[in-house]
Amino acid sequence: MKYDIKSALRLYLVTDRPLSLGRPLEEVVSEAVAGGVTMVQLREKECPTGEFIALARRLKALLAPLGVPLIINDRVDVALAADADGVHIGQSDMSYEDARRLLGRDKIIGLSVENFSDLERANSLDVDYVGISPVYGTPTKSDTAEPFGLEGLKRAVALSTHPTVAIGGMNAQTIGAVMATGTDGVAVVSAICSAPSPRKAAAELNAIINQQTDKIMSWTKEVWQKSLPIYERITRHPFITELADGTLATERFARYLAQDEIYIKNYGEEMFLLADMLPDEAMRKMFRAYAEEGMAAEAAMHQMLIDNFGIDTAVEPSEVTAGYMAHTRKYINTGNPALALAAMLPCMWIYNEVGLYIYNHRNPNPNPYSEWVATYASEDFTEGTRAVLEMCDRYAAEATPEMREEMTRAYLVAAEYEWAFWNWGYFGEMQNSKFKIEN
Repeated sequence: MKYDIKSALRLYLVTDRPLSLGRPLEEVVSEAVAGGVTMVQLREKECPTGEFIALARRLKALLAPLGVPLIINDRVDVALAADADGVHIGQSDMSYEDARRLLGRDKIIGLSVENFSDLERANSLDVDYVGISPVYGTPTKSDTAEPFGLEGLKRAVALSTHPTVAIGGMNAQTIGAVMATGTDGVAVVSAICSAPSPRKAAAELNAIINQQTDKIMSWTKEVWQKSLPIYERITRHPFITELADGTLATERFARYLAQDEIYIKNYGEEMFLLADMLPDEAMRKMFRAYAEEGMAAEAAMHQMLIDNFGIDTAVEPSEVTAGYMAHTRKYINTGNPALALAAMLPCMWIYNEVGLYIYNHRNPNPNPYSEWVATYASEDFTEGTRAVLEMCDRYAAEATPEMREEMTRAYLVAAEYEWAFWNWGYFGEMQNSKFKIEN
């Protein structure tokens, strides 16, 4: 079964039988999941192998029908024997490379990082998530490194290229502030295992997480709702409907792609200007790397389509292209990364949503534009888009009401330009336009 890792990490239970007040582990886990636990890690440091495997199999049978992944701490052999959903390994356990070779591509592998050097190495691996450990000191583990603290956690979350879960000292008093850092979830031990009612404890923790997540994510949710009429116009536009079923006239696609060549080259330059605005060198490095990878993928797709269709790209910018570039450059020139991100976000987010929409509603017949769809529906493009969405939300959470309003305006005008861009590609002029873009 495939899982949405970020969603699964939200409330991550790490089991500890000695802390479970003498109750059967299956009872504790069942109650915790009923209360909102989204992932379970079975941790057994002293358990004989045969007993460990039997316990893992019982938990797997319990959790699989509920859609909750079972992760085994350290023991790849136990995970394989019980057909668990994955493993979580530490820095002194089996290497990630060996674990992946044994488990294959379909299993989840989480990796604990204890400092920023560990995190940098983890970024070079295709792990499914990282556990940032410890955030606070904890009585359940005595051999931990120096705690990250909230500021360290916030920086680690920003630098990680993988989903993150915070480990160490997670309880009802700490997880609100922890989730405010932007981490995808928290790993809880005693706050659930030792609670008189694991179900009630999990429900209370889940409520705190939901409350904090809603607060953090409010800007992107808000701006998407405001821009939904624009997005719906885009998906109903004949350029998109005909591209989706492969009937879009070549000359219309060529007209669009020639303008997109101009825009994308400008967008790439602005991505690097934006990277220079970011406050932390490690963040700048990460953003530049993403920009390079993303722009290279788009450039390769463009070149293939240009060659396939014999498209002449030696054209002047249309009024839409020129206007859109002027809009984003205006916000780049503010030197404010929040405003620049908001203005540039639709070029990623709307393209990703359109790509996924077409891919999920694709015609089974051969489509000459399938490479275009595949690029914007790809996992890499989707993950990059989600990372930028999270950056926008973090900036918005710290912004003044006036700044949030300006971020929204920057986004909505850019979204209108996205519609106009496809409209111009289809008609060759500002036909069928029912709005006026104001800068």
